[in-house]
Amino acid sequence: HGLAEGALGGDFGSLGINPAGIGVYRKSELTITPTILFGKTSSDYLNNRAETEDYDFMLNDFGLVMSRLTDKAGWVSWSFGIGYNRMNNFNRQFLIRGVQSATSANSSSLLDYMTARANDAYYPDNFDPFYAGPAYDVNLLYLDTLADAFTNDLARDGYGQFQRRKVDESGGTGEYTFSFGANYGDKLYMGSTFGIHKMRFSQVVNHTESDDNQVIEYFDAFKFAEYLDAFGTGYTFKMGMIYRPINLIRIGVAYHLPVFYHISEDYHTTMESFFDPGNQDLEGFTRSVQNSFDYKIRTPSRMIASVAVQLPKLATFNVDYEFLNYSTISMDDKEDGFSNENDAIHTLYTRASNIRAGGEVRLGAVYLRAGAGFYGSPFAKAEENRDAYTMVYAGGLGFRGEGFFLDLGYTMRSVTESYYMYVLPGVTAASVGTDISQFAATLGLRF
Repeated sequence: HGLAEGALGGDFGSLGINPAGIGVYRKSELTITPTILFGKTSSDYLNNRAETEDYDFMLNDFGLVMSRLTDKAGWVSWSFGIGYNRMNNFNRQFLIRGVQSATSANSSSLLDYMTARANDAYYPDNFDPFYAGPAYDVNLLYLDTLADAFTNDLARDGYGQFQRRKVDESGGTGEYTFSFGANYGDKLYMGSTFGIHKMRFSQVVNHTESDDNQVIEYFDAFKFAEYLDAFGTGYTFKMGMIYRPINLIRIGVAYHLPVFYHISEDYHTTMESFFDPGNQDLEGFTRSVQNSFDYKIRTPSRMIASVAVQLPKLATFNVDYEFLNYSTISMDDKEDGFSNENDAIHTLYTRASNIRAGGEVRLGAVYLRAGAGFYGSPFAKAEENRDAYTMVYAGGLGFRGEGFFLDLGYTMRSVTESYYMYVLPGVTAASVGTDISQFAATLGLRF
């Protein structure tokens, strides 16, 4: 059914949208879905374009549904299901590169950001251990005694340096589901799901700036790297129902409680400096301390409404509308409660609407499917990425046999966003576009 299944059910993947879909089952079922992902990312920065490609293989979902007919009026059947659904895929890599102008007043460097942090702290003993501290340790920052402020060679002598940033991200979120549902009179289907979420996110950022044209005195290059690894477990509960007023129409509603995560995070940075001949004794390498801490995070709740039209043995069509408020995300720990971070979340994020539509046409034992989805930007109107919505397109076909089925599907997800390598007034953002193609094959047995 493309991407939208909230009012249809009878498919293990639909339980992630509306748990009432398990109540539609009349037979037991075992399914497994391996997936191949192809990612292509392009960036535009300072009139330079860069592209990267990547691929990955994963298990998208597997599930077992046990269904039993009661042979009674009223409660016609009940079903219980267990399984796993891949919720989000974080695997991505992108490259940004460009040359800062030697004459523009808007030129800048990552060192300027570190210099600003150093001047905010003023005393080297108070420098933060991840940015200003490492830059100072490898002699990329120094005190201008006349100005009584810290500076760097680029801010003093001018820019014109080559910049390159490579970002490698990996991980995802998956949900282990335990679902129960029932069918009342072939009119009302109800279901609920208890979900255990597993999350893993790793990010490695390699940032290099170099004086390739030899226009900056003393300075030759520096390398800066960030390493982030986060993992955790969360819990949620979903409930829903599907009502069939007439044979042709199904109406579905579902509510997802927030996911309550407990996250552990490790973070550190490294920095290395290079100078022109005659000053190479100033070169150095340093590794920051590792910052390891635990915290809790609560995701937004979700409300979903769906409607489907069924033409028996001919076609089906379904539309889902989903509402969530990203500004309700909250973080907490045992110390300061992340008050500043929560205030920033409330400012940065806002409400969003997601719309999915899909259809299926039956040609004997063959089913043809297509669909599309619009996922609204989570960012507030005042933010740079307020228009960074995501479009998803899907298509596929299925085969139905006696006691088994095979579905082949293709999904393409596309999003463009503004990416800032560092935060300073007037800094130029890179435009980063990501296209992810997913090829999936679902094999199912019914018994």
